[in-house]
Amino acid sequence: MNGLKYARPGHGFVPNFNLTQKTDVNGQKEHQLFTYIKSECPTAADRFRQPILYEPIYTSDVRWNFEKFLIGRDGRPVYRYASTIDPRTSQMLDADIAAEIKKTIHGHSLDHGKTDIVVG
Repeated sequence: MNGLKYARPGHGFVPNFNLTQKTDVNGQKEHQLFTYIKSECPTAADRFRQPILYEPIYTSDVRWNFEKFLIGRDGRPVYRYASTIDPRTSQMLDADIAAEIKKTIHGHSLDHGKTDIVVG
């Protein structure tokens, strides 16, 4: 909170709402967002870490912390990456992000060719 109050946005700003919340990504209490994005992208890993402390267990479950999803401009999941992928050094992730940006620039976006990105 000190970062918000004194750095960004600063000027004594203190939110009157929770900025974060624990969200279940697997199991009976799984958040609908994760149900959706997992249904759109194949699993990123083929093994589960033990022990598994929730039920039910599905092959599409998020396997470990820091599993990543790339979401396109239209809000649809595009790719899913294992927790072992380091976003700071992954050429594959960089290439996938660049491809999604290129799609947006070349008109493959929700607004059917009209983009708010100026190229040139």
